[in-house]
Amino acid sequence: MGSRKKEALEQFNRDNILSAAKELFEIKGVEKTTMDDIAELADYSKSTIYVYFKSKEDIYNSIVREYIDVLTGELELCMGDDKDFETSYYNLCECLVGFEEKYPKYYASLMGEEKTTNSRKKLDKSTKDISAELNVLIEKLLKKGLKCNALRQDLELRPTVLYIWSAISGIIQVADRKKDVLDDRLKMNKEEYLRYSFRTFYESLVGR
Repeated sequence: MGSRKKEALEQFNRDNILSAAKELFEIKGVEKTTMDDIAELADYSKSTIYVYFKSKEDIYNSIVREYIDVLTGELELCMGDDKDFETSYYNLCECLVGFEEKYPKYYASLMGEEKTTNSRKKLDKSTKDISAELNVLIEKLLKKGLKCNALRQDLELRPTVLYIWSAISGIIQVADRKKDVLDDRLKMNKEEYLRYSFRTFYESLVGR
C-alpha cells in the first residue's frame, strides 16, 4: 500500500508540474518560460521540479509525448481496418487538421523537432519512438492502398511515408499561416484551400 501511495503521489506531482508548464507555454511561450516560473505556478520549490524533470526541455518533451499519444489513438480510430484507402486518407487529413487547431504549439513536434530554447533541440529518444508509431500507421495505410491497387504501384513505401507527412503537414501549415494570402490571391478560404490541396495530393498518390 505504501508503494502505491508513493506512486500515486509522484504521478500527482508530475501532473501538477506538467499542467503548470502547459499553461505557461500557452501564455508566455516555451522560450520565455523558466523553471522558476513553472515552480511558482505549480507551487513547488524548483528543487522539487528537478526531482521529476531534468530540464524545461524534458518537461516539454513529456507534454509532446502526451499529445502524440492522443493523436495516435485518434488516427487508429479514423483509419481503422474497416475503412477503404480513400476514406482513411481523408480521415487522416481531417484528424491532423483538428489536432493542429486544438494543439498548434505542439503540432510542429510531429515532424521531429520543435523550437524550445534559442536553438532548435531535437526531441528525446522516447518521444522519437512514440513519433515512430505515427509512421507505422501511415505505412499501414500505404500498404492498404497498394494491396487494393488504389495507389500507384511505383511508389516506394518508406520515402512515401515521409512524403505524406511533409505534404499534409505543409498544406495544413500554409492554410493556417497564409489565410490573408489565400483570400487575396486565390479567393479561397482556409477550408476550400484544404479541400483542394488534399484532393490534389491524393490524386498524385493514386495517379489520376
